[in-house]
Order: sequence, then structure tokens, then C-alpha cells
Amino acid sequence: MKLNIKYIDNDILLDNENIYSIEIESKKSFYRLVNDFILVSLGNNVDDISFIDEDFQEINMLNKISIVIDYFNINFDVKKYNSEINKIILKNIDEKMQQEFLTNYRRIYNSLKKILNDIDLPLIINNEFDLDSLLKVFKISINKNVNFLDNLFLLIDLEKLLNINKIIIFVNLKQYLDKNELEELYKYALYNNIKLLLIDSQSYGVCLKNEKKLIIDGNLDEFLL
Repeated sequence: MKLNIKYIDNDILLDNENIYSIEIESKKSFYRLVNDFILVSLGNNVDDISFIDEDFQEINMLNKISIVIDYFNINFDVKKYNSEINKIILKNIDEKMQQEFLTNYRRIYNSLKKILNDIDLPLIINNEFDLDSLLKVFKISINKNVNFLDNLFLLIDLEKLLNINKIIIFVNLKQYLDKNELEELYKYALYNNIKLLLIDSQSYGVCLKNEKKLIIDGNLDEFLL
């Protein structure tokens, strides 16, 4: 998959062999690029950003990009994750389990109905059993790790299992991980066939293992490493 950005001369090849990193020293250009990707991730068309497949056809990436910026509050409890996780759980509930849930639901319903009957108000209660609604009551969520790098691994695991996004973009991640940790993350993403793109607001010099890099300096000169 090739990424074309109209205001950047070099195309970016996003494959399963390397992690691509863009380091932009121009603050305005950095902001512009990150903002454009945020717009695409939210479902907005951005004319300056296009993704092209091997047959030179444009790929629809609207709502298919995960962007991580706030590393102190990585949010695994987002609607599209929860929705897909619930679908997986529902597929694993067999007929016997459904009957058990229904029996317990009826018990709770009957007990609650007795309480409502004793209240001098015209109260009603829904008596339709719905597994999807039941899962929402339990508020199933991802148990985050304490370790920062482990949470990034967890994010990759989620993307592999749920197959929601086509790419994860990390913004200024190199401020928080050292060389060895970054190389671990790259290796884990490549092993799991998850495409990563790193965008940083400063240059970090030579490439790491399994990394290709585009440096854009303050004069907007480009250096492909």
C-alpha cells in the first residue's frame, strides 16, 4: 500500500517488511499532516491524502485509521472496539448458554416486577430478552496494562483480532520509547502484520532496525533514509 501526500514529494510505502517513520522539523507542516490524518480517521475526505493499492486503485481509508496521540490515556474503551468485541462474544454463546441467560433474566425480571408493583406509579419494564443488551449491562472492557509498551502491544493485538483499522499512526511516540523498545514494537507489529506509521515533530537521525524514514527539515527539504 502506497501513501501519497500531495504536499510531500516522496511517496510512502506501507508494507509488511518495514515500519515507516516521518520526522518533520517544520511545526506548521507537522500540524498540517497530523490534522489531515485525524480528519481521515473521523471519516472526512482529505484531497491531499490518498492510499493506493498494488493495482493503482485508491483505497477507502475513512474511519480505517487509528491515531494515538495521548499516551497517558490510551483509550481501549471506544465504541467500535466494544461493538466488535461484543460480536465475538455473541458468536461464542451456544444455545445452552442462551437458555441459561434467559432463565436467569426471567428470575430477575419477576423479582423486579414485584418491586414495581408495590410502587404507586404507572411503571413498566421491558420483558424482551436481548443478549446484546445484556452484554452492554455488564460493560465489558479491556483490562489495560501498567507498562506503557505492553499497552502498545495490546493495541496491536486488538487490531489484529478485530481487524477494524488498516493502519495505526503514532504521533511523537519517540519521545516516550527508547531505541530498544521501539525496535521491539516494530518487530511485534511486523510479526502480526499490522501496519504502523510514526509521525514525529523532530528528527532522530539514523534509521532503527526494520525502519524506513523520511526526514523533512525546517526548510521543507526531504531526506529519504
